[in-house]
Formats: sequence, structure tokens, C-alpha cells
Amino acid sequence: MTAAPPPAGRWRALWDRWRHAIAALSFLGGIASFALISRQERVAQALVILLPLSWLLAACEPALLRLADERPRWRPPPWLLGYAAQALHQESLFFTLPFFFATTAWASPHLLFTATMTLLALMTITDPLYYRHVLPRRAAVWGLHAVSGFVTALTAAPMLWHLTTAQSLGLALACLGIVSVPAWHALLARAPLRLPLAVLLALALAGLGWQLRTMIPPATLWVADMRMTASVDPAARSAGPAIRDIAAEDLRRHGLYAWTSIRVPRGLRERVEHHWRLDGRTIDVVTLDVSGGREAGYRAWSRKTVFPADPRGRWEVRVVTHSGQLLGLARFTVH
Repeated sequence: MTAAPPPAGRWRALWDRWRHAIAALSFLGGIASFALISRQERVAQALVILLPLSWLLAACEPALLRLADERPRWRPPPWLLGYAAQALHQESLFFTLPFFFATTAWASPHLLFTATMTLLALMTITDPLYYRHVLPRRAAVWGLHAVSGFVTALTAAPMLWHLTTAQSLGLALACLGIVSVPAWHALLARAPLRLPLAVLLALALAGLGWQLRTMIPPATLWVADMRMTASVDPAARSAGPAIRDIAAEDLRRHGLYAWTSIRVPRGLRERVEHHWRLDGRTIDVVTLDVSGGREAGYRAWSRKTVFPADPRGRWEVRVVTHSGQLLGLARFTVH
């Protein structure tokens, strides 16, 4: 008669069977949370609050290992910590991906950021890659911890604490820098002044993230509709037909509107800018204040009536946050 497997063996067998479901459940949870932002923020907040807590547990991992070394009986099985790290990375990346998919302006540098996050997420569910190339390397594990903390803070902060996109990005970059210190520390195993160098590199990484902020889509703020139009009804807050080509004479005579509908989480007030650009040069900047709560989005517009002496060329209006993150853009040609 075959003996029953020990409890630890049963848990491992169960985890081996169902662990990939975490990625699917996290992705579906992200979609549900994203859909509930404008209707039931409390539900969305309850779903997303688990991510910062799980990141904090990851940050405490070295202390837990030291405690286990002091008390061998408390030491968990070797495979358990690996599975826990994998589950954390899957949860964070797959949960936040729906937010980035929805807010990415695909004809912009956002594409590179979202594609990178997607590849990292897929790597966490590809066991040969994760267990062969990530888990054995402390630097790689903590690098993924840093990325997970970054995307979690970027997504959670606007909903949980009503932080602006600039504040959320600053918090997310702080998480990226702090949690990347162990990764740099592991990479600099033979370097003198190992810890100070790791801290400097972490600060440099956070600073680089700020410089490249136009590539990072705001996770919970996005343009639901944008168009260039010749008319706007202020009472109904609605726009006329979209315009993609316009004659220079008509442009000078009537001007043009940049009309946007921006989805903002309830309770959040944000300042955005319309950047009017001709052939890559910024011609004018208009600042708008938007607030959250409307299902159809906050409808705002800017109108330009003064143009260069020769306005012909390729124009675009970029909607950016006050910190410089791109939300969306519309293009038109003047001939």
C-alpha cells in the first residue's frame, strides 16, 4: 500500500498544478479593477491594495531568511521561496498590464515600455526561463522585485491616495530605486565601496526613469476620445466632426479646436496641457484642469486662432500631464 505524501509534498503538487492560474487570475483582476475605476472605486482599491502589501513582503525576504538561518526548524523548503517570488512577479505584472494596455498611446514611445512589461510578464510564466535564468541570480530576482514595485505604485497610487500622475510617478520611481539597491549590490560583488556604488546606481536609475517619463503611460489616466474639429458646443460639451486636413486660409479664418475626453479616477484633480506642434516644434502650450468621476470622461478643449505666417505642414496636438507624461495625441495637416 502506497503511503500518502507528506503535507509539504501535497502542497507542492497542488501548487505545481495551479500556479500558472495566478497569472490569468491577476490579469482578469486587473481588467475588473480597470473597469471599476469610474464606477466602484472602493472595489478597485480593495483589489489593488494587495499589490503594495505583497511588495513589502518581498522587501522583507532577506530578514526572513536570516531568521530562518538562526532557527533551522523554521526554515521553509527551498522551492517555497522561489514559488513565492514567481507568484509575486506574476501578480504584479499581470495585474497592471490591463491598465497599460488601455492607456498606451500606441503611435508613441509608450509602445516600447508596454512591450517590455509584457515580455517580462511572459517570462514569469515560462518556467525554463524563470527557473534557469532568473531565480538562481539574486540580481535578477531583485531586479524583477524593483520592476514589480514600480508598476504597482504607478497603478495603485492614483486610486488609493488620489495622487496626481506626477506624484504617482515620483513614488513609483522611489520604489524602483530603493528596491533596486539589492540588485545593484549583487551585481557589484567584487567592487570596492559596494554599497555606496549600489545606492548611487539606484539613484541614477530613478533619475533616468524621470528623464524618460514621456515613455511611461500614466496607468490610470487616459484619453477616451480626442479629435481636431472646427466647432465645439460649450453647453453640451460636444465636438463637431473630426478634421484631419484643412486649408491654410480656413485655418487662419476660423481657427481650430483640440477636443479631448479624459478619463480620471473619482476624487482626482489633474492638470494637463495641450501642446500644439508644427513639424516637431512646439508652437503653443495650453493648460487645462480636469477632475475625475464622469463615466464618459472629463471633456475639455483648447482653441487656437493665431498661427505662424506660413502654417502649412504636419501638425499634432499632444495631451501631456503637468509632469510631461504623454496621454494621447491627434494629428492634422495644413495645406
